[in-house]
Amino acid sequence: MKKRVLPLLLALCVLLLIPHAASANAPVPDPLQIKVECKNVEPGTVLVAMFAGEDGVFHPDEFIGPGVVTETRTTFGFRRGESDTQMYLEVTHPDGAVAQSNTMPVKGDDEFSYDGKTNVLSVRTRTVATSCLGDIFLFLLTIVAELLAAFALTVLVEFLLGLCFRMKPIRYVIIANLITNIPMNIVLMILSGFAGSVGYWIALIVLEIIVCVVEYLIYRIKYQDRKRWYVLLFAVVANAASLAAGLLLLNLLF
Repeated sequence: MKKRVLPLLLALCVLLLIPHAASANAPVPDPLQIKVECKNVEPGTVLVAMFAGEDGVFHPDEFIGPGVVTETRTTFGFRRGESDTQMYLEVTHPDGAVAQSNTMPVKGDDEFSYDGKTNVLSVRTRTVATSCLGDIFLFLLTIVAELLAAFALTVLVEFLLGLCFRMKPIRYVIIANLITNIPMNIVLMILSGFAGSVGYWIALIVLEIIVCVVEYLIYRIKYQDRKRWYVLLFAVVANAASLAAGLLLLNLLF
C-alpha cells in the first residue's frame, strides 16, 4: 500500500467515530414516532402513552414503554401503531395518584407538549426564529457529519473489497462515491420526511440499483482490460457490502 494512502485511510476511520450516522446509507426513518415535551412534571412521575385506532379501543405503547420523569422539563419518545389515530397520557404521580390527560388526534412524526400543572396535552408549535439560528446551524452541521460518515464508511468498505478484486487505486473509489453516495443520501434524507418506511425502502433499492450501474460505468472506463462481468460483480458486491456494513453498525450503535 502506498504511503500516501495511509493518512487518507486514517482520516476515514476518524470520520467513522461520528456517532450520528455510521451507516453507508441514511437511517430508515420511523414515521410512527411521537415526541412529547413535558413541563411542570414532578420527578418520579410515570407517563404511559395510550393509543387507539378507529375502533376507539386504547392500548399502551408496547414498543418503547413508559417514561419516568427525572427532571421537571424533559422530552419523551413514544411509538404508535400503524392504525392508531389518537392518544392520551396516563400519568402516575409519585404518591400513586393516577391522572389522564385529554385525548388528541395523532399522525406520523407529531410533537406534543404536556403541562403537568394543567394536565393538558397539546400540539407543540414549531416555529423558526432568530434565536433558533444556532439550532439550525447545528442541524445542518449534523447533516453534513452524517453524509461524511456515510461516505467514509462506504469508501473504506469498497476500497478493502477493491483490494480483494485487485482494483486498488483508492482515488477511483472516492471519485465514484462522490458522484453516487453523497447525492443518494441527500435524496434519501429528503424522502425520509414524507415517504414513510415502505416508500423509503423502495427508494433505497431503486437508488442502489442506479448507483451500481453508475459505478460500473466509472470502473469500466478505468479497468478496460477487465471483463465486463467482473467489473459489474465488483460494483454489486461493493455496494451490497457497504450497505450491509452500514445497517449492521447502525444496529450496534442504536
